[in-house]
Amino acid sequence: MRSSAADSKTRSILAAAAGTFAALGTLASQPVQAQKAWPEKPLRIVVPFGAGGSADTMARLIIPTLQEGLGQPVIVEIRSGATGSIGADYVARSAPDGYTLLLTSGAFAMSPALATKLPYDIFRDFTPIVGASNAPQVLVVHPSVPVKTVKDLVAFAKQRPGELGWATAGIGSTGHMAGAYFAGLMGISLNHVPYKSNPAAGADVIGGHVPIMFDQLSTASPHIRAGKFRALAITSPKRHPLLPEVPTMGEVGFPAFTTSIWLGLLGPAKLPRDIVDRINGEVNRYLATPAAKERFTQLGLDIFGGSPEALGARMKSDLAAAQKTVQIAGIKPQ
Repeated sequence: MRSSAADSKTRSILAAAAGTFAALGTLASQPVQAQKAWPEKPLRIVVPFGAGGSADTMARLIIPTLQEGLGQPVIVEIRSGATGSIGADYVARSAPDGYTLLLTSGAFAMSPALATKLPYDIFRDFTPIVGASNAPQVLVVHPSVPVKTVKDLVAFAKQRPGELGWATAGIGSTGHMAGAYFAGLMGISLNHVPYKSNPAAGADVIGGHVPIMFDQLSTASPHIRAGKFRALAITSPKRHPLLPEVPTMGEVGFPAFTTSIWLGLLGPAKLPRDIVDRINGEVNRYLATPAAKERFTQLGLDIFGGSPEALGARMKSDLAAAQKTVQIAGIKPQ
């Protein structure tokens, strides 16, 4: 009888323990069961430059494919100023949950070469996701400037040291770096005139307030065709089909002067790899379509694409090139 009672008591204890573990297992599984697949809500793409510029245009080009693939609305939020650092800082401080992204340009990678007090580190505080496009720059002048070639411009500038201004989207922008490199290479003194955005800089060149600009091909070509800009040279290795009459910098005697500006998506640091890969895949899916290729050709853009690592490597090479430019041009970082 004692043995039977002991066995019964043991079975009761085991049953109770099993029930407790089952309850605990149910509780432990509840958060997992309640967790929903990403994304659960709309995404924001922060554009750190002015509305209507190349970054804004690119964001709106990729949005339809992202919305279709992710099943959520994607909105563009303009946060311009300080050569893109205001918008970039906002994204760096955002939660790494995939709902706040940054669509920026090569200026983002170059800026540490000139700006010593950025509120973020471009490598530590961001996660590269995907490059979207590449584009050369075009050296343009207002039609009233009495020059027709690069050599004409150099001679004209040497007669007026420090008098001619070149407009840019701000300190550390791609236009700033190109102009600084150009001035240092040619041995001329130009006056840097920074603006809050590329469209604002272009508007003042069109208005004749500033005579010179290095503009991205995609934004410069309509003004060139309309006669509002006079193009002197393009920074690509070969002439571009969008402007076949415009010589390369190599053709006019400066083969070392080649530049290319990228546009791409980044997120905050520690963005989960599965989210990175999901967004990367959707953007690459768009870039592979005939519609994307046709639209990029119209805009004077080359497709970038590829892995997150490809964008990260490009950022590193651009920063190294910018640091070299700063040294050549004798610019003191601020």
